[in-house]
Amino acid sequence: MKTKGMKTLLIAMMAFLIAAQAFPQKGVDDGSQYGKGDDSIACIRNLSLYYEFYKHDNYKDAINSWRAVYRDCPSSRESLYANGVNMYKAFIEAEKDPAKIAAYSDTIMMIYDQRIKYFGGEGNVLGRKGVDLLRYRRDDGNEYVQQGYECLKKSVELEKDNSSPVVLTTFVSASISLYMRGLLSNEQVVMDYLTASEIIDGMLAVRPSPRTTQIKEAIDANIRESKALSCETIVKIFSPKFEENKENPEFLKKVTGFLSDSQCESEKLFADASAALYKIEPSALSAYKLARVYLQRKEYENCVKYYKEAINLTTSNDDKASYLYELAYVLTTNMNQSEAAANYLGDAIKLKPSWGDAYILLGSIYGTSTGIFDDPFVKKTVYWLAVDMFQKAKSVDPSVSDKCNSLISDYSNYFPSVEDVFFHSLQEGQSYTVGGWINKTTTVRGRK
Repeated sequence: MKTKGMKTLLIAMMAFLIAAQAFPQKGVDDGSQYGKGDDSIACIRNLSLYYEFYKHDNYKDAINSWRAVYRDCPSSRESLYANGVNMYKAFIEAEKDPAKIAAYSDTIMMIYDQRIKYFGGEGNVLGRKGVDLLRYRRDDGNEYVQQGYECLKKSVELEKDNSSPVVLTTFVSASISLYMRGLLSNEQVVMDYLTASEIIDGMLAVRPSPRTTQIKEAIDANIRESKALSCETIVKIFSPKFEENKENPEFLKKVTGFLSDSQCESEKLFADASAALYKIEPSALSAYKLARVYLQRKEYENCVKYYKEAINLTTSNDDKASYLYELAYVLTTNMNQSEAAANYLGDAIKLKPSWGDAYILLGSIYGTSTGIFDDPFVKKTVYWLAVDMFQKAKSVDPSVSDKCNSLISDYSNYFPSVEDVFFHSLQEGQSYTVGGWINKTTTVRGRK
């Protein structure tokens, strides 16, 4: 009896298993790729239908079959998720209703989450999710910026050197956005920047390209414009790294650049980094940085020396003009060498003829050079020449017009009087040469 009972039980169990195999079951329920029975057939049919429409860009007819596959057999194809994102992005681009755009965006986020659940690749997918979340929802509230930032931060932590340039730039942008909204410390922003920057530097070292260089320049510009780089933060972050990087020119350029842009040139780190940079790479830039160091220290002879080095080493006319201008300013303001300053400004103007500020400084130098003459009347003739420079400045550079008009008004008050002009046998509008080292021709004018 026992044997007969056992046999009956086995037959019943086999019948149940056969029946179960014939019973339809979705892939989402049993974890299989397509499901079983009729559900398997339905899944394959919907895959074929959606993809046929999809490859012809007919997303309107593709989407219903796609949704059925996404719902019932989520393990069927990884491409299902990328294609779904593409379709919903297309719907967003064609939509004007903000509520529908938000709903489509939320669907894209769910697609990314389900892709991670069934196919992994968390780092890569989170990067895409963060980029799209910020693309479509950045303006919808701080919580979306925060969510996007967290996705990107985790993506970069997971992917490291395999992070995509788009993810890296968006990560830095999101970090800056949170800082600007008071939701992230400036120190964390700089750390995020450094993380992204080091990865991009690695990319450039292995496979340099104009696109990667452009991305590096963009995130450098963004961090500078954010004003997150306070002197205290820069010194706190970079000082511990200085000793191990004092022979790394890229590190030294970055530090000196940040400190200079943030007006932190009086910091000891700036002096140390500038000296180290010039030692290993005596370029125009490193010479210029050292000139700025010595200017801060009021060591003007050394300051002038390195300005001249920078002028001689640079191949950029714009940089050379800037160095000449700054050298002229130091010479006239701190060293009482007006003649040399005027000569350097003349060279700067030749390189940048439409640079109003250079003419303004030259006019100011002429206006403060009365001491080279003894005669009281001749002393006042330098103001004619100064006003000539201010008028020239606003004629070539309208952006300085207001400043020039004010200077012209002030300096005209020091012209010789009409009587003085008459007593010196001169006439209004007559040419007149201001002598001394200036040796320039101007026009006679009497104070009105």
